[in-house]
Amino acid sequence: MKKMHISQEHIIELIQEYQQGRISDSGVQKLQEWLKEDEANAEEFAKYLALFKESGALSNLDRLQKENAWLNISTSLSKTKKKSKVRKLHTWLPYAAAVVVLFTVGYFMIEQVRNDYDFEKDYNFAAISSIGSKKAVLTLENGQKVNLEENDKELITEADGTLIQKNADSELIYDNASSAKDRVIYNQIEIPRGGEYSLVLADGTKVWLNSESSLRYPVQFVGNKRIVELTGEAYFEVAHNSSKPFVIESHDMEIKVLGTSFNVSSYEDGEFIATTLVEGSVELSCLGNKELLKPGFQATVKKGDNRFKLEQVNTDLYTSWKDGVFRYKDQSLEEICHQLSRWYNVEFFFTDHKYREYRFTGAAKKNKSLNFTLDMIEKIADVKFAIKDDKIIVGKPE
Repeated sequence: MKKMHISQEHIIELIQEYQQGRISDSGVQKLQEWLKEDEANAEEFAKYLALFKESGALSNLDRLQKENAWLNISTSLSKTKKKSKVRKLHTWLPYAAAVVVLFTVGYFMIEQVRNDYDFEKDYNFAAISSIGSKKAVLTLENGQKVNLEENDKELITEADGTLIQKNADSELIYDNASSAKDRVIYNQIEIPRGGEYSLVLADGTKVWLNSESSLRYPVQFVGNKRIVELTGEAYFEVAHNSSKPFVIESHDMEIKVLGTSFNVSSYEDGEFIATTLVEGSVELSCLGNKELLKPGFQATVKKGDNRFKLEQVNTDLYTSWKDGVFRYKDQSLEEICHQLSRWYNVEFFFTDHKYREYRFTGAAKKNKSLNFTLDMIEKIADVKFAIKDDKIIVGKPE
């Protein structure tokens, strides 16, 4: 089973949606799949429970009955998931109980948390974070994985003879001079949290990949289309070829171009897919609906929907990450923390939903420590940050 890419924060949000009776069918499915896919996910719950316990939030935990919790959740789910769903849910009964326990404990914690953290203390956020860097894992056709951060080889040869090497800027370059084009061979590059990487495909198209992103692509483009598959965020400078359009597939979206520069954000744990066009022209297709995007505009579409929202934007706000700068204009603190968590490889926890909606305008260089960025946000956005164990707490002294 393919491993889900879903953040801890999003899991907690799904649990809260269930508790409030407003979880969607897709949300129920995500929880089911996440809890079933790996026993290690139960350990993730334990980490949060430990955090809650240290904040004095477990005073009522002994009164919680896991059996009753399971009865409530299974009864509710059976109303929307008929037939054999209950039998399948039974395999994750212990985890389902843990879900309800987690939310209930979290509820008590949220009520008390304002007094549990010293937001006036001088914290060293760099101690629990790390500045992102160029790193990625390349998977060849035969399944071999190459750690590009550690790989000192100047040359890799694919099965069709394609030469793969690094240039002076540590970009991956595909050279088709000696390759045979009798069949399609795919490579996949995956960028971890705290990483980024760029590569030049065989047709000359340049791609910058952001943290927690992956791209699957042919070593050589064969046929009348150049098709790649994206998860996460990437900036493309597509080499022009009027007879062979470049196509990006991501979830239900298809982006077709001839030669242009644009950004695509399509993370697994995100609700929307956003395409921001810098120059040129792109055709967007989603579940039967099509839209032509003009330079300086951004198109967003909700996953599972086909209605595009078009908006004229400052494209630098959505593309500056590839040049080493985070830029924000009236952006929510929740969105900012999502971006920072990927780059600095750290988790944020909000003490109150209202802080998620705080707006911030500014800019920060990616090579600065997290201390610098959070200090700047504190001065402008009227919010404070604290550390609890290995997580950054977002709130304010009350």
